[in-house]
Amino acid sequence: DLESDSTSETGEVPSKHHGILNLHLLLFLHCCLWIHVTFGTDPYSTAELILVVMVSVSLSILTVVGNTLVILSVKVNRNLQTVNNYFLLSLAAADLFIGLLSMNVYTMYRLRGRWPLGAALCDTWLVLDYVVSNASVLNLLLISLDRYLCTTWPLSYPVQRTGRVAGLMIGCAWLLSFLLWTPAILCWQSVGGRRVIPDGHCYIHLLASPAVTLGTTLPSFYLPALVMIGLYSRLSAASRRRLTCLQAEQGTPKMAEPPLKGFTWKRRSWMASNLGSDLSLNQRGIHKSNCLSHQQPLSQTSSCATAEEDALSITDLHGSASAVLSSCPSFRSQERRRRRVMARERRLTNTLLAILLAFIITWTPYNVMAVIAAFRHIRIPDELWTTGYWLCYVNSTINPCCYSLCNVTFRKTFCCLLSCRTWKLH
Repeated sequence: DLESDSTSETGEVPSKHHGILNLHLLLFLHCCLWIHVTFGTDPYSTAELILVVMVSVSLSILTVVGNTLVILSVKVNRNLQTVNNYFLLSLAAADLFIGLLSMNVYTMYRLRGRWPLGAALCDTWLVLDYVVSNASVLNLLLISLDRYLCTTWPLSYPVQRTGRVAGLMIGCAWLLSFLLWTPAILCWQSVGGRRVIPDGHCYIHLLASPAVTLGTTLPSFYLPALVMIGLYSRLSAASRRRLTCLQAEQGTPKMAEPPLKGFTWKRRSWMASNLGSDLSLNQRGIHKSNCLSHQQPLSQTSSCATAEEDALSITDLHGSASAVLSSCPSFRSQERRRRRVMARERRLTNTLLAILLAFIITWTPYNVMAVIAAFRHIRIPDELWTTGYWLCYVNSTINPCCYSLCNVTFRKTFCCLLSCRTWKLH
């Protein structure tokens, strides 16, 4: 079977795979030497060349594998075929393109020291690179906005967010990226009918204009970053309020009103049994009013607003108190549910924080350098430009980890795909 073919009974890699790995390593080294000899990369020694190629190729492979796993996971696992994962698919498609093409073309360009493919392919690559990279940023913004709306409008927004609406939002993100960068790049590469980019170079000339630089970096980075920071701040504040509400409920006795004529409603919990307190029909509304305004999709299982937690039993005033329904949840199950809700709240907040930090850390250096170079007319060293450019690409490597590996279903699907056990998903 598949498992016995890939590994031996002792768990060691078979010898034939060692030969394949050695062959790949040999081909890789020959490729490095071929690049060094053919392109004449004077700034790099052979050791530096091999190191740069190894790092760049490794990042490219990780980016391609990670985002391919995301796309395949949604395809093979029906539990992941939801509307909110449409945004994740769009993000993975953009990041996959970056891993396949952008990273490798840019590495070739920097290692060779000059652009060998001509002006037309240079402009085409710049347009594709900037459009797809900006689409990745806008997809990040859409995912953050979608989670925020799901949290603040848990009843109305999921109903209105159909597949068509999600597709329209994704289409607008890609169209905005295309309209923002395509005219700016193509129109500024030539001035007065003459190409201003020297032969053997490939970069966007619009960075020389402060107005155009500000007009492109604001909607492509600074505004999305500010919006994402604002969304995270509001989500974090709402999460803290919900956690405070849940913690306050633990061990808090419930006040009861006079029972209705003929019936009394009794909460089946250790607290109720110890205090001997009864709940009326109206108590449920009173109890909900304190915390309902803070309830969100992830916390709807808390005792603030769910029927399960407020499971009541009807007891006839003239009958026996032993008529309490045996199906009501116990106090311990309520406490376990509260702890699960609190853990989910903290996990969501931490995940969003990781996403925000990864985006800001990887995209800030390049955009800050672009603004400084345009407004202060300071020549920034090529090494810093290369580092900043590559950091933007690295965000596409990190995204599958932030958005997918934090999800248990994605993790299990990844494991099944990597071990060729997709039959377990059906």
